[in-house]
Amino acid sequence: MTKELWELWLESEERRNRDFNQYLKSKKITKETETPALVKGHIEKADHNLKFLQATLGLKEFNDWAIVVSYYSIYQASLALCALKGYSTKNHLATLLILIKDFYKIKLDREDIAIVSKVAIEKEEVLDYIKNKAKRKEANYSTKIFFDIKEAEGLQRKAINFVNKVKEIIDTY
Repeated sequence: MTKELWELWLESEERRNRDFNQYLKSKKITKETETPALVKGHIEKADHNLKFLQATLGLKEFNDWAIVVSYYSIYQASLALCALKGYSTKNHLATLLILIKDFYKIKLDREDIAIVSKVAIEKEEVLDYIKNKAKRKEANYSTKIFFDIKEAEGLQRKAINFVNKVKEIIDTY
């Protein structure tokens, strides 16, 4: 079974550092100076997304959007951690790389990293489904036809736990 790139980064500090330097050169990762404002802004956006997520879960026909909003909550919290270390990125893999490089084994464990990676994949599946649904395409264009409430609620719990963990990291930094 082929490993994901983020799993290789977990295993190899050399690979992690090489890719990090490459991401800096290609500007997938940029250095930031106004980091306190960025950290605060990303956490506020994560909290805002969690509030919207709670409202969305009450509307059962929008469970697909609840999954997308869960992803954005987790992603905004991840961006807050990147900013805490003086970086910004608009690339999911670059964000994962910063989390692994600067927080893995210190504040985040493998499960945390896996959650960030997994929700990005689920978000893409949901967005494909929504896009195809909006165009009234056949359901077979998506890997899933329906996203049930239990799946959405499970992801909500993961998002809340991850955002809270990030807040603890920021508070103790």
